[in-house]
Amino acid sequence: MPSAAIAAASLAVIAIAVLVALLYLVPALIEARRAAARITRTIDTLDAALPGLLAELTDAVATMNKTAETAVALAGSIERLNRLSATTARVVAGVLGAIEQTGRGMLVPSLANVAGVLSVVREGMEMVRSRRDRRRNGT
Repeated sequence: MPSAAIAAASLAVIAIAVLVALLYLVPALIEARRAAARITRTIDTLDAALPGLLAELTDAVATMNKTAETAVALAGSIERLNRLSATTARVVAGVLGAIEQTGRGMLVPSLANVAGVLSVVREGMEMVRSRRDRRRNGT
């Protein structure tokens, strides 16, 4: 019977060890259950909010795509405007050159003729004035 007593004592020690282990494991198991409940609530919240967030994200991406397309179109318009302004500047420079050539070819000789005529008129006026002055003076 001593082996039966040893077996009973061993069984009692094992039972007490399992009971002590369970006493230490119960709080950990309760905390694990609480954590699992919190994780479940978080997942439920994400499941509820995620479709709305995805819709907003899709709208934001569509808006960014439209903005990018507008920016590309604007860059093209700016490039065309730049080419147009350069062409306009060349045309204006050409027109100014043509006006200058025309002015030299037509206006300068005409102005020279007018200056010559004015010079002759002035000399004629001087001659008339000097005769008038001589008549007034009696000479």
